[in-house]
Amino acid sequence: MKTTLFRMFLRSFFIQAGWNYERFQNLGFAYCLQPALEKTYPDREKLKAALLRHLQIFNTQPYMASFVLGNVAGIEERAAAAADPEAALKVMPGVKQALASSFASIGDRIFWGRLKPMTAQLCLLVWSAGGFLGWLFTGLDAPVSPALLFAGPLAGIVLYSAFAVYWRWRGLKAGYACGGAQSCGLGSADWPRMIRVLSTAGFAMSLALALLAFALLAAVNWSAPGELPQKFLLPLLVLGLHRVTRALGRSVFFAAGTVLALSLAAFGLFGAQPL
Repeated sequence: MKTTLFRMFLRSFFIQAGWNYERFQNLGFAYCLQPALEKTYPDREKLKAALLRHLQIFNTQPYMASFVLGNVAGIEERAAAAADPEAALKVMPGVKQALASSFASIGDRIFWGRLKPMTAQLCLLVWSAGGFLGWLFTGLDAPVSPALLFAGPLAGIVLYSAFAVYWRWRGLKAGYACGGAQSCGLGSADWPRMIRVLSTAGFAMSLALALLAFALLAAVNWSAPGELPQKFLLPLLVLGLHRVTRALGRSVFFAAGTVLALSLAAFGLFGAQPL
């Protein structure tokens, strides 16, 4: 079965290739599941019927779909060996939908909500550590090593891909091992703790970048000691405005609009000069 699981694992990278607005990932899911179905159903007619079963609507977070794939492969295998296959397959639609919904929520929070922003943060930190500050000072003419330019994005890609590939494979094995249960695979990790750790890591990286940017901008634009408090006061006032508008039930767009309106008034009507 390891060979079959490995074939499913390779195919799982293409689960989005057949995405469509009518049934979402159904074609990709059936394609990924096909190696297991071919092993379970040597008879061509039974294989055809099994594939048709999985052309219904299916949608989940693509990296976490492996949990559902492994689970369904296990259900199909046990149903084929049962005395009454139809009865054994009755639980499959409910299990499949329950897992798809659960892992869609978990996967979106981990990959889209945490890891994806962290790729950009890691890129900027690598560039800063290597001495390239063009992301902050756009007019910088200092020569930059091509290796360093590629190292930043590559670090983010490696971080993101390592998580994605690991959970594709681990999810497939975990799903197959516990196939048949609606909670199958949900105990494979402490998901709330993982989300909290990633949130903390992302916040720490954002804080490091913010402090670095403020320190560098303050150092470069230093002109007179009396102006430094003003330069720090302005962003603090903007942050304070954001918190006040949120406390009053307004959105972040209201805060941004207020800052823009005040800026236009200060520079356009009153002739204020940049600090």
